[in-house]
Amino acid sequence: MSMAEMVMRKFYRQAEARPERLPWHREEPSALLAAVVSSRNGRGRALDVGCGAGVLSVWMAQRGLEVTGLDLFPEAIAMARAHADGKGVQAEFVCGDLFSYGAERPFDVVYDSGCLHSLIGGDLAAYKRQLLRWLAADGSYVLEHWGKRHPLDWRPIGPRRRSEAAVQRLFAPELSLVRSEAEDLDVPLPFGPKVRGVAYRFERAPS
Repeated sequence: MSMAEMVMRKFYRQAEARPERLPWHREEPSALLAAVVSSRNGRGRALDVGCGAGVLSVWMAQRGLEVTGLDLFPEAIAMARAHADGKGVQAEFVCGDLFSYGAERPFDVVYDSGCLHSLIGGDLAAYKRQLLRWLAADGSYVLEHWGKRHPLDWRPIGPRRRSEAAVQRLFAPELSLVRSEAEDLDVPLPFGPKVRGVAYRFERAPS
C-alpha cells in the first residue's frame, strides 16, 4: 500500500462514517457542476470519479440524474451508500480502480473533484483514455483540480498542482474547455497555507 493510500484510509477511519468530518467535505457543488447538471434538465447519466463520501453523487441524483459513484476505498463507498440511504436517494456506488472500471453505457456527465490531482497509480494518458471511454459523444466533463498560483507553486507531498494550460493540453483535441473558475483557499500545512482550486468545464468536441 502506498503512502497516499495509507493517508486516505486514515482520513476515512478518523471520520467515523461522518462525511462532515472529512477535511475536504462540502455540501454544495461548484458553480460549474451546478450549471452542467442544470443543463441536463433532470435527465441523463452521471459518473462521480473518486466520489468519496458520495455527497455530490447524492446531490446529482436528487436532481434527477442516474448516478454512479466510483472510489478506490471501501471505507468511502460504505460512507457513500449510508449517505444515500439516509437521504432516501437511489445511486450506484462501485468500489474499484478507475483504470479498470468499465461501464455498460456512456455517461452524459463525468465529474472529478480531486481524483486526477491525487492520482494513485496509472498515468495521465491512461486516465484520458478511460475518460473518453466513459464520456458520451455530447458529454460534459467537470474537473476540480489544484492549480498553480505561480511557477514555483508545488509541494513534495499532496495533490499535484497544474496550470490551466497544462490541463487544457492534456485533454485536447477531444475535449474543448468551455469555462474555468479559480479560487484561492486557505489549507493547512503541509499542503498549504494557500492553494488555488480551479474548476473546469469541458465539452466533448464533435467527431
